[in-house]
Amino acid sequence: MYDYFPKEQSIGYRIGSEGKTVLRTIADRYVSDNPPVPVRYYLRSRNNFHISEDYMEEIKLHEKFPRMELESYGYAWARLILPQEGPFHFRFSAFGPVTIYANGKRVFRTGHEQERFPDRLWDVCLDLQAGDNSLFFECICTPLGCGFSIGSSSYKGRRIQFFGPTRQRRDYSGFLYSGPYPVKAKSIPELDSDEEDLDIRWYPEYEWGEKEEKLTPVRRIFGLDEADSKSFRILSVTSVFCPFTGMYHILGTGSKQPVLYLDGQKVGKLNCNYDISLRLTGGYHNLAFLCWEVSVEIKAENGDIVPLCCPVKLTVGQNLPWLYAGPFHVQEEPDVAEVISFQRPVKTAPGNSFWMVDLPETAIRPFNEGVLYGEWSYPLGVTLYGLIQTARILTDTSLGTYVEGHMKKCTEFYDYCIWDKNFYGAAPFHNQLTTIDSLDDCGSFASALLEVMKDYEIPEGRKIADMAADFVACGQQRLDDGTFYRNHSYLPIMDETIWADDMYMSIPFLCRCYESQGDDRYLHDAVKQVKNFFKYLYMPDMQIMSHIYDTHYQVQTKVPWGRGNGWVLFSVSELLAVLPDEFSGKDEILSIFRKLCRGFLKLQGVEGMWHQVLTFLDSYQETSCTAMFIYGFARGVRYGWLPEKSDYAKAAVKGWEALCSTAIDWKGNIYGVCRGSGYSFSKEYYARDLGWNLNDTHGIGIVLLAGIEVEKMKEEQV
Repeated sequence: MYDYFPKEQSIGYRIGSEGKTVLRTIADRYVSDNPPVPVRYYLRSRNNFHISEDYMEEIKLHEKFPRMELESYGYAWARLILPQEGPFHFRFSAFGPVTIYANGKRVFRTGHEQERFPDRLWDVCLDLQAGDNSLFFECICTPLGCGFSIGSSSYKGRRIQFFGPTRQRRDYSGFLYSGPYPVKAKSIPELDSDEEDLDIRWYPEYEWGEKEEKLTPVRRIFGLDEADSKSFRILSVTSVFCPFTGMYHILGTGSKQPVLYLDGQKVGKLNCNYDISLRLTGGYHNLAFLCWEVSVEIKAENGDIVPLCCPVKLTVGQNLPWLYAGPFHVQEEPDVAEVISFQRPVKTAPGNSFWMVDLPETAIRPFNEGVLYGEWSYPLGVTLYGLIQTARILTDTSLGTYVEGHMKKCTEFYDYCIWDKNFYGAAPFHNQLTTIDSLDDCGSFASALLEVMKDYEIPEGRKIADMAADFVACGQQRLDDGTFYRNHSYLPIMDETIWADDMYMSIPFLCRCYESQGDDRYLHDAVKQVKNFFKYLYMPDMQIMSHIYDTHYQVQTKVPWGRGNGWVLFSVSELLAVLPDEFSGKDEILSIFRKLCRGFLKLQGVEGMWHQVLTFLDSYQETSCTAMFIYGFARGVRYGWLPEKSDYAKAAVKGWEALCSTAIDWKGNIYGVCRGSGYSFSKEYYARDLGWNLNDTHGIGIVLLAGIEVEKMKEEQV
């Protein structure tokens, strides 16, 4: 038996395996580890480099400086923040010789092949530290160019962002870069250095020149002149923290009769020289002025001046109290309450845009730093499905509100992320949602979204769910017989394959679409997928499923991966739960479910868990597949799908008790969840190379759902 921790540390030993207690412990641990952090706003210069759709920073120094001489040097520098130390793999290409210095040490230099083929991607692995890392790139100009492109090994699965490395640019996103130098730099700069002390002059510009300093903010930010004031207005927004509730004097000047909005609500037109009093509660308030130019001073009742501050949370304390959007036509009045949410692109006279600051060509750009809160990914879809069902069975409104907040953070920033992707090349977060090209990218999370929308109103939720449904119906690759399969270029190894996983990535979502719209075509598609996946992947000699069918070689891989089989049983149970009794094909789906359950029952370990490779008893006891078999068995008993109720009920309870004694500690941490899988014909890959993670989101929601189903099964048996 594989021990993840001493038995005395298990939740079963310390607290017991009572369902609701275990559910409460796991959910509380998850929420405390992943609190509802807001987005954080960085600055982004519009003079920085383009980011490719597959999240490669394209550092093309030869395009910034087209007169670079051959053999001259150019430099790029960035800060990369990582959650843990160890080897980190990058996709990398170069336009010539590039040397990389990580935290001041030389760690990589291109070879002649890499310098010869700038359009090829190479794997570069660097040992990096937890927290801040300095990545400094020394580039040499050749006839092919000067610079490089870099991104994480998996832009959908391992999102990274580069930030400014100097004291002045800590709150900037993107690389710093230099112009050409005839000789090599004398030293490698350190993180948080003052740029004035460095030998290299760094771009993009972050201070106005002497000429621009003489202009007003509107003229230097938007390039407008006084004649434009007859046709356009600017929305200027600032924030103030009121130390107490009381009357505050707001005075200043504004051109073209400024209109004042307080916290998004219109106060009214002001005189060009204004002095008004407003009663404000203690705390932060936004003041927005729709006019040409404006200045403002705020005084408390005692005459103290109350300082202005930035309306959004920037990473460090730069003195940037104003944000600007525009220009707007004079006859237009934007929806100020909406635009000062700072969550959506702003519709201006020239087109959609976003908020600028009083720095050269610089806008704010939101980033989601709570990677497991407010993010869109398929493992989080499973997790949130488990959490919302847990909130229901525990009648826990606070947990439900947590899930609601996660969903709202996803949907409310969707339009911004799409605009950002079009403007900069790739969005700052929601990598999967903004680059949908597979079931992985949409099915799981959209299914959870529709489930949550049964209890909560999620802004834009229907629009995004419909977009995902349209992709599944019309965009996802299918074989001639209609079977979902993978044939895209994101990871070429997946081309021409059918994965058991994709039953989960599609069928529960199709079921939710049917529930929300009442359209039978979703059920017909789901039934077809179950039948076809069973045809391609079922191994009758073992009565279980192969993980993958390779359509190129027209052969099963013959590897019975635990979680792959778990996805299958989970998904078939989701379909059976919503299929009307008279629906065509239900009997065949029920027969498939029973065949699979018989096969899985025979492979349950003596302790109660199933193995990473189901038939390979030397592989580790895997948590997520165990939970999904428990889920399927308990549902089969509860709904009457399984004639041998007693056998399956015992197996479900035994499995749940095994999870509580083997894989869940008394603090609610979950062990033994296999990490995201690749593709192989070898059992050894799954058993030896595909290790497990602590608190992996592939398993947390599934364990919660297993506990819920066992609890419901027990209650109905009483």
